[in-house]
Amino acid sequence: MSTTWTQSAQTLISEATTGWEGIWSLTYAAGFGALNLAMSVPLGVGVSISYAAMDFRDAQDELEWARPNLRATAAAVRLGHVRDVDDAVEARAILDQLAAAALDRAAALAEVELNLSDQAALSRVMARLITGRAKVTGRWA
Repeated sequence: MSTTWTQSAQTLISEATTGWEGIWSLTYAAGFGALNLAMSVPLGVGVSISYAAMDFRDAQDELEWARPNLRATAAAVRLGHVRDVDDAVEARAILDQLAAAALDRAAALAEVELNLSDQAALSRVMARLITGRAKVTGRWA
């Protein structure tokens, strides 16, 4: 997996813009990656990863509500399937990195965004990214 997910994720993290489009692209990749991972791991683990995917999708919905054109303008990157259950640990780390990068960009944008409704949307996005990360990494209580 390191030749598929790792390289694609690192490229996306380094090249995603710092604005709304970059946050959306990172969140989109994390959401689909979580869905793919959930289908490749044992059921008990897959449930929490599925919930993480839902959190990432909720964050994506918030972004699209604030900026309806994002789906058409932002890069939609899918990481692919997880073929080996042994790659699940690495896949979780990559999903965490994607979500962390999106969270960092959202926090930075919230600091300079003057529109209150956009700040509120970014706040909701950050909350979902935080809970999604916690579920992916297993730090969810």
